[in-house]
Amino acid sequence: MKISKCKICDSKNRGTIWFDKIRVGKKFSKNKVKIFHCENCKVRYKENFDKRLNNNKIFRKIYDGANTISKYKNFNEPREINKIKFIERFINLEKKSILETNCGAASILDYLKKKRCVTAGQDHIIYRNHIMKNHIYHEDIDKIKDKKYDIILSLAEIEHTVDVISFVNSLKKILAKNGKLVFRIPNYENLYYYMLGYNFQKYDFRSSHNFYFCEKSLDYLFKKTNMKIISKQGFNEYDIDHFFCYLKTKKRVKTYKKIFNKRLNKLFLENINNFKLSTSLIYILSKN
Repeated sequence: MKISKCKICDSKNRGTIWFDKIRVGKKFSKNKVKIFHCENCKVRYKENFDKRLNNNKIFRKIYDGANTISKYKNFNEPREINKIKFIERFINLEKKSILETNCGAASILDYLKKKRCVTAGQDHIIYRNHIMKNHIYHEDIDKIKDKKYDIILSLAEIEHTVDVISFVNSLKKILAKNGKLVFRIPNYENLYYYMLGYNFQKYDFRSSHNFYFCEKSLDYLFKKTNMKIISKQGFNEYDIDHFFCYLKTKKRVKTYKKIFNKRLNKLFLENINNFKLSTSLIYILSKN
């Protein structure tokens, strides 16, 4: 699906910021890929969108190695629980009706169930039986007609969508009157990008993302979709040792030596998050 103009603001005023191979899982694409920077709303996006990214049966098999429950638990669960524990610092989740989109094996919903929440999950039908053991199941958010939720979580999805505006509006329709919509979104303009430049981009640009957001582009998106920003937080998902190892090796790292103590690591993360130089951003929104 070739994109001729920005899918957020419809502007054709754009510059090419990348024309090279991009990451495809652990490998790189055979062909060069163009990535544009919208001069109007500041989002970055691929020249060609992949519609398959909305299908988790395909997506997780390609990018996670498998789409099974056990793979999700082993590969995704620790990271997902880390996300929700961070988000809890800024919003009360107890005794709420909560929908998580793109929920996979429902790791976050299982965690929230202990807080006396009414929990529901949306994902591909291959996860239905597992989700329905403890939660309400939805296959498609656009087919939810008779239910509205106090809180909707979308923590690993918007960057993969094809039509961002429609996606946000679909979530709005099923949000209760005083409800909150919570996004966790990768932040392109992070410390790694500013310090490593090309050596960060060659690993960050990947076939699994259609969009690359920053604070300005997200502010623009949520203003356009008539959402009110209640809270906006930086969320760096890696510690200071990871950053310095990446800086030294100029490549993605899985294992690295621990040098800094907990106090310095906490100080590092607090500053990165406060200045929104984090690898992700958390937005908590309500309807205007």
